[in-house]
Amino acid sequence: MNIKRALISVSDKTGVVEFAKELHTRGVEIISTGGTAKLLADSGIPVKQVSEVTGFPEILGGRVKTLHPFIFGAILANFDEQSHIADLEEHSIIPIDMVVVNLYPFEEVQKQTRDEDTLIENIDIGGVALLRAAAKNHRNVVVVCDPNDYQKIIKLIDSCGDVPLHDRRMFALKAFYYTMNYDSTIHKVLSELFASEKYEHMTFEKFSSPQTNYEILDNVNEKLVKLSKYTEQATAITLGAIVVAGEPDLVIGFNDSLPLSMVNLKTSGGRICDLTGSTLVLRKLTNDMVRKLRESTFTTIAFEEIEDEEYAKDTLKGKELIRFSYTVDIPEVDKIPVAQMVGNIMLKKLVKPWNIFQLLLNFIPKNTLIAEQDDGFFKFEICTTNAFEILEKLLAMTEKMGTKIVNIYTNAEVDSLFTKICGERGINIFTF
Repeated sequence: MNIKRALISVSDKTGVVEFAKELHTRGVEIISTGGTAKLLADSGIPVKQVSEVTGFPEILGGRVKTLHPFIFGAILANFDEQSHIADLEEHSIIPIDMVVVNLYPFEEVQKQTRDEDTLIENIDIGGVALLRAAAKNHRNVVVVCDPNDYQKIIKLIDSCGDVPLHDRRMFALKAFYYTMNYDSTIHKVLSELFASEKYEHMTFEKFSSPQTNYEILDNVNEKLVKLSKYTEQATAITLGAIVVAGEPDLVIGFNDSLPLSMVNLKTSGGRICDLTGSTLVLRKLTNDMVRKLRESTFTTIAFEEIEDEEYAKDTLKGKELIRFSYTVDIPEVDKIPVAQMVGNIMLKKLVKPWNIFQLLLNFIPKNTLIAEQDDGFFKFEICTTNAFEILEKLLAMTEKMGTKIVNIYTNAEVDSLFTKICGERGINIFTF
């Protein structure tokens, strides 16, 4: 059998004892670290500590365990290179044929806390390096990051005495994808943490399109809006809070950070049934509003004031309730920095917060129409071709509903035909 030596170091220990036993019965030497080594030893599996291999103890509270030439040389050696083989012989490095690693559970930890020190300590370093090294050298080393693959690997070894190259490639791709997602989660969480705790929320923005995502972070000194707890919907809630600060009767719905629907409660008579999205932002969450939202699509509801918090929590079980507060008088803030992609260039501009439509349209893709109806509802439509086609769609829809468009706010270029049709119907056009 070609698999003679395996390094096993896992945070998720699901199935690892059984897997290690299977490897041991097939003559594989097991090397391990810390808690994994103890678990395997307590289960009666012969195991060699990494410190025995390196001749160097774990240091810095476990931050440095496997980062050593006796480990990484053993993993990265390419046996098609005679110089690599010579290096192994010269330095008495024994090759490692399999690396079984999964990482500190950063994803789970970040769901429980936003304590910076706790998050930092749960960022895996050695594990990521081991996976990337083994995945890079997958022709010589089998890399395993998913406990669901344990049984498959044993079956492959039993069927041919090895793990075929095709499967090694698949396991390597899985490892690269795993570490990519891991780093992506760390980047996302720490960016939001630093933006929310050290900087102003509104200066960390995400700009989404079907093809690309863009992020920008500016160093500023104070927040505009403070949230009662961490939420992935912080960007949407902050934007919504600024909108309703200037227009307290507005209620706005978002899909992620993209404004999707809006209504003026006073004009609509308190009707909200046509609002759509996953996140709702409003100034005051009344008991009447709670009842109306019970069966809604919204999973996150953010508010400044609440009539009866216990009633809301009981009625809206399963929905995330976030309270926001203002650290400054929003209408008195001169300008808010926002950013927008134009072609391949990131353009930043300053927007007055009291002009809510200009603010919203800076967070919406180019060529969007916001149509204000006479029943108090606002429709958001993105133009995939030209603005006139969307106008026709909106006119047909409102006619069917028995409502009328009174104002259109847009960041699209409108032509003479668009202007003519709006003029004939008494629709005001505001372009930004």
